[in-house]
Amino acid sequence: MAAAGAGGAGAGVKAAAVRAEKEKEEEEKRPPLSAAALAKMERNRQRALALRQARLAARPYPAAGGVRVRAPAKVVDTGGGFFLEEEEEEEKEEEERGSAAARIVRPPAPVLEFDYLICGDCGKEFMDSYLMQHFDWATCDNCRDAEDKHKLITRTEAKEEYLLKDCDLDKREPVLRFIVKKNPHNPRWGDMKLYLKLQVIKRSLEVWGSEESLQEAKELRRDSREKIKQKKFDKKVKELRRAVRNSLWKRAASIHEHEYGPEENIDEDTYKKTCTVCGHELTYEKM
Repeated sequence: MAAAGAGGAGAGVKAAAVRAEKEKEEEEKRPPLSAAALAKMERNRQRALALRQARLAARPYPAAGGVRVRAPAKVVDTGGGFFLEEEEEEEKEEEERGSAAARIVRPPAPVLEFDYLICGDCGKEFMDSYLMQHFDWATCDNCRDAEDKHKLITRTEAKEEYLLKDCDLDKREPVLRFIVKKNPHNPRWGDMKLYLKLQVIKRSLEVWGSEESLQEAKELRRDSREKIKQKKFDKKVKELRRAVRNSLWKRAASIHEHEYGPEENIDEDTYKKTCTVCGHELTYEKM
């Protein structure tokens, strides 16, 4: 029985070691946290510490040792038919010390300085915002302009308008952040990926170098598309002309059937007929 118990304990130790190794490998595979996430964690920790210090200052815990246990009171016979409980001198001294300690004014908890963020528009400090939480963009909620400056655009618009590829959005560091929303035209379609327009413009300048280069690339792409459209149009026109010509040629090559008018007597036994359509004359003799 002892050997079986030792074997089971050894198996449990091995399983715990394997589990610890797996957790360590999973932790190593996890991507490192960004600077914004670390700063947010530190702000939350500092806030929790400040709240805890404030609670301690407002309602201090009792002295070490837990709940005080009162000693049994000394019973004194008064001789009049009832008893009195006489408090011990030590208990009186403890109560006096407790009342004196209660009169001690504790200093307030220290005010901790948080790692505030600076708004890029107004220059004021702020703790957190919608753009910081979703796009890691340092702008407070008061300065957020969702209709113009901080507008969100779709992935298709980012690729068409700013000539970006999938690798520019998904693989180039730092990877652009996005939010996912249902398609407003039809909820059954795939979800939309919305990017911050300012970050897309910044990424396009990184790819193309300057705004002038981006505009030149847009014009070249526009010209190439116009040429492709013109080629397709010319091809369709040529096919249409060919079809019309083939139909005319087939109609001209068809067999003509003469429609002769009344016969005329040329000689004694010779007659002729003339086609009313093409003017062909047919001469023949009657026996």
